[in-house]
Amino acid sequence: MYTLLPQILNMSLTASIVIVLVLAARFLFKKAPKVFSYALWAVVLFRLVCPVSFSSQLSLMGLFNMPSSTSDDSAYSSMNFIPADIVHTEFPQVNLPLPGISEAINSNLPQGREQLVADPLEAPMAFGTLLWLMGSIAMLIYSVISFVNLRRKLVGAVRLRDNIYLADHIVTPFVLGVFRPKIYLPSTLREEEQSYVILHEQTHIRRLDHIVKILAFLALAVHWFNPLVWVAFVLAVKDMEMSCDERVLKLMGGEIKGAYGASLLSLATGRHLINGSPLAFGEGNIKGRIKNVMNFKKPAAWVIVISVLLVAALSIAFASNGAVNVSGHPDESFGDSGNIPEAAFIQLSTFISEKTDLVLLGKLAFTTFMDYYSSENIPVEERIASYKLNEISVLAGDINEFCVALNYDITTDSDGYLNPALCARGKGTWPDNYMEIRVAKHADDNVYSVKSVGTGG
Repeated sequence: MYTLLPQILNMSLTASIVIVLVLAARFLFKKAPKVFSYALWAVVLFRLVCPVSFSSQLSLMGLFNMPSSTSDDSAYSSMNFIPADIVHTEFPQVNLPLPGISEAINSNLPQGREQLVADPLEAPMAFGTLLWLMGSIAMLIYSVISFVNLRRKLVGAVRLRDNIYLADHIVTPFVLGVFRPKIYLPSTLREEEQSYVILHEQTHIRRLDHIVKILAFLALAVHWFNPLVWVAFVLAVKDMEMSCDERVLKLMGGEIKGAYGASLLSLATGRHLINGSPLAFGEGNIKGRIKNVMNFKKPAAWVIVISVLLVAALSIAFASNGAVNVSGHPDESFGDSGNIPEAAFIQLSTFISEKTDLVLLGKLAFTTFMDYYSSENIPVEERIASYKLNEISVLAGDINEFCVALNYDITTDSDGYLNPALCARGKGTWPDNYMEIRVAKHADDNVYSVKSVGTGG
């Protein structure tokens, strides 16, 4: 339960960045056919519904230094702005793509043993999950009610031919249905208008736009709390409709521009239909669609070629995650200088985790080490009273074996305590200590061991 909302938020934050990138990229296609702008919204939909993606050096996500974690198959990764187990992790931290926000949030998050014992994040996470779920259900109920009301208006519809019907109580043509979509026309639609209106709706069906819009609305229902997703939904439908308009003009010729624009005006719904269905001929930004129709010109071949290449490149750049940035190679050896040769510790250093994020695993390894040196098994002159992790980074490796560097503070209660890194003795607080921990995965699933610990010296 507690991991669901963080995953939704991670997907929504990732999609938000892609939405901003798509909004900027649309300016590159200002003179190109709208089908190319429409195609870019597919990447946004992918980001909204899929928590993982492939990694690529071409990804623009790498420009934002966003946190990613790899699965056991290192070809795939996910963006982890908010750890999935933030409720129960000992050192909860967020890493949001907005400067300064993460620091403000992290400074107020509970840390250490207090977080593990009291679980103070459980209540707000449960409330947030319930609120999100209620919003999604409300969106779906609204769509169902809209669909039922629309079906009532279709009572008595008369079949014109094939899957085309005339209805008395509708004001604009639309496509309705999923597997066997039907085209409904107002019975008042003039016969001379029917040819290009029907072609417009048939283009939607041929491109599966009626299914795309349903999927887009379901994604909107999941991410209803994100205003950028609402913007994306409206603009994607706008690009969808404009691209269909252009397709009709391309097939029927520019001489119908005036009549087509007049039909758009007379059949306008006057509003955006924010639901999963139907695809309405008169929906959306009618003024913008009429302007686009009147300015339509058949694009040159070179414009098409460049647009296709640009869409392909941008789709890869937006859909992929940046390659996980760790220095070194998985098979390189780690320096053992300064290692603590504690056989007893090595035997007790095994821990189990289902996590695949190297940073989170490194934190668990650090906790395992520090808990050992805080235990009653350690002589009082070597024992650590408390500790605090300040910073952690991955030095090298992959899920099978890796090394992390840590900066941390400790406090001691014994005058005889010796800090080996500083070659100093005494009790009190020892800030800004440095440690490197080497972690290896066992053949058994989800089992890890701390193989060595050192100061990197």
